[in-house]
This record gives sequence, structure tokens and C-alpha cells, in this order.
Amino acid sequence: MTVDPDLFRAIALDDLTMPGGWCVSRGQTYLYTPEEQRLMHEARAFAQREILPKAAGAQRAVREIKARHDGAERRARLREIAQAYLRMLAEAGLTGALFPEAYGGNGRGVVAECIIDEELAAAGHPGDTIRSVSLTLGTISILRYGTEAQKKRHIPRRLAGEELAALAITEPQIGSDTSRMQTRAVLKGDRWVITGQKRFITGGGLADYLTLFAITETGLHPHRGMSCFIVPMDHPGVRVRRQLDEVIMADWMDNALIELDEVDIPKENLLGPLHGGYQVLMDELDTERVTYCMASLGEARRALEIAAEYSTKRIQFKQPIAMFEGVSFRLAGMYASLDAARQVTYRTAKMIEAGLPAQRESAVTKLFVAEAVWKIVDDAMQVLGGIGYTTDFPVQAIFRNARLMRIGAGSDEIMKFLIARELLREIKG
Repeated sequence: MTVDPDLFRAIALDDLTMPGGWCVSRGQTYLYTPEEQRLMHEARAFAQREILPKAAGAQRAVREIKARHDGAERRARLREIAQAYLRMLAEAGLTGALFPEAYGGNGRGVVAECIIDEELAAAGHPGDTIRSVSLTLGTISILRYGTEAQKKRHIPRRLAGEELAALAITEPQIGSDTSRMQTRAVLKGDRWVITGQKRFITGGGLADYLTLFAITETGLHPHRGMSCFIVPMDHPGVRVRRQLDEVIMADWMDNALIELDEVDIPKENLLGPLHGGYQVLMDELDTERVTYCMASLGEARRALEIAAEYSTKRIQFKQPIAMFEGVSFRLAGMYASLDAARQVTYRTAKMIEAGLPAQRESAVTKLFVAEAVWKIVDDAMQVLGGIGYTTDFPVQAIFRNARLMRIGAGSDEIMKFLIARELLREIKG
């Protein structure tokens, strides 16, 4: 008996031809201004045309680099991928939404950044993490609190992909509890001398500069004695002590444990007011959380798109599995969660853009979206079954990223704490 190769051929990712981005509801685009709708379609078309075809190859390249290289060689190769990606986005005008024209941006705002985040994240390029970290986490504080000299020196180069940045908060002994921060900065003459360690610094091994938080006054509560600094990574005393590969090593570019041994930097590298670092941090976190949410929704949307079309092609019991309520109802729930989560994120982005206090709203958004994304991607994995658990489809990588969202930028538990605290303050007047 001759084996029929078509009969036994599994459905491949290339068999899925539905264009990306279809599952964006009319209800969502109704909320967008005409300009925001145009941006959404432009960003999506660019992502589908220029990024998606290259994403799988870039993922393989990152995996191979991490398997074969270490130290400076590894960082140099990963940096090349990240910078090539950023330059491509810069040429398309997709890096400057958060920044005014005076510094090389286009001043479109937080909502525009969220729209771009969703569309680029859905394409799945590993360099997109570095884009988010370098341009939001590492640079938004310079825009809001930096001197004019700091803004002109760093922002244009970062928007062009020439300079990479990372945010350095977490330490081996501190995560959510920043009040236990051990890194110290002491003013000696006209130089700040910084000593400490920072851990889980995404992009830290690739960055040119760190936006780093340290304690500058030990006699005060840490939240009133913390300051922020711009620290060059090539400065004597700064060392990437260890590169940390997470579960998502194929998708993130570089995660580092960084050691600072009496790093002396000029006095003017202080970012924001002396002892005002906690406010700088809190201000950055609201924007970080909302853009992180929109990027995660982009990945979840891609997982839903793949699962939905796969369900129309996978035949079991003589019909597509989409015909079974166990699958179709699951898809319906995924779509409803995605749509609702996007609405919540859009609301908070509008508040931040308007300059309104949004700590509680950003915490609500982060908590709700993290749980929704996790459920959407988990359901997508279930629809795909065994093939979804393999590297033949990108859903397994999205699945791993989704789990991190419930930890990074503030865990679920911290978000609940923030929401409850603000709620009870309001009740008590």
C-alpha cells in the first residue's frame, strides 16, 4: 500500500492565509479618531509587509546566537538585530509617537504609541522588546524630567536606533518592594559614585545607557531618598556579570545582571530632582504598564488569529473543529476578552495622554489585561492541541510571554494592592 503524503501531512503555519489584524472590532475603531484609524491601518500594513515575513528568521537567529555565543560576542550579535529592527521602524516613522518633533519624534501621543505597540507586537519580531524597553522604559523619564541637554543628547539618537537604553530598578534582594533598594549613589565633589547590583534588566546587555534608580539619602524613607541617574554602560566599573536566559529566551533579546562597582559619573547625569526618583519611577510605570498591555494584546490577537483559522482547516470527525461548540464557543470567549481588554487599555491611555492621574486605572488595566491575555493564549493553545505546543507554530512562544505579563511591570498581587489602596482612600475621603 502506498502512503498518501497529502493524507498524512499536518497543517503548517504557511497554510494559514488569513491576513493579520482581522479581529479588531468596529467598536474599537469607533473610539479612534480618523487620524488614529489611519495610523492603525498604516502600522498594520507595514508590520504585515515588512516585519512578519522576517520575524521567524529573526527568532531563529536569536536562538542560535544564544546557544552558540556568550559574553561580548553574544551581546554584539544581538545588538545588531535590535538596531537593524529599530532603524527599519525609524525610517517608517514608527518610533517617535511619545516624543515631540523638537527631539526627532512626531508627538502623536500615548494612544498612538499603544496603536503602534499592538500592531508591531502582533508581527512577533524579537527586536520589538528592545524597542519597547529602549523607547518607553529607558527614555520616557528623560523626556519628562530631563534637562534640555539630556533630551537633545539622548532622545534623537534613540529614536533613530543609534543608541539603546534599559531601565534598571530590580535588584537581587528587591522586586516590588523598592523601599529595600540597596544600590547607593554618593556625591563626591562634582561626581556621583554608584555601587550596587541590578537584576532582570531587559536589554541590559545591549544597552548604551541605563536609566538607573539608587538611594541617595539613607536617612530618609527610601521613597523620599531615591534618585534617578543616566549611567553609561561602557563606563569603568559597570559590568554585565551574568546574562540571564528566561523561559522566553527565543523571544527576548538579552536579560542581564549588572554590577556597578564605584561607578563615578558627572553630577549632571542626575535625572530629575535630587531625592525625587520615586516620583520619576511612578510616573514612568503608568506609561509602561499601558503600553505593555497593548503590546501583549497584540500578541494575544495573533494567537487568536492563528487558532481561529487553524480551526477551520483542522478536520476531525469529518468536519472542521470550528464546527464543534467546544471550539467555537472558546473562540467567542477569546474574542470577547480581547475586545474588552483593548477598550480598558484605550481608556487608560487617553487618561495618561490628557495628563490625568491614572495610577489606579493603570493598575486596573494591567491586572485585567494580564489575566485576559493569559486566558486568550491558553485557549489558543487548547484549540491547536499538540501542534500548538511545538515550535512549528508561534503560539507556544506567545504562551510563555503571556505568563510573564502577570509578573513584569508589577505582579497581579501588586496591582490588586494598588487598586485596593486607592479604593479605600476614596471611601475614607
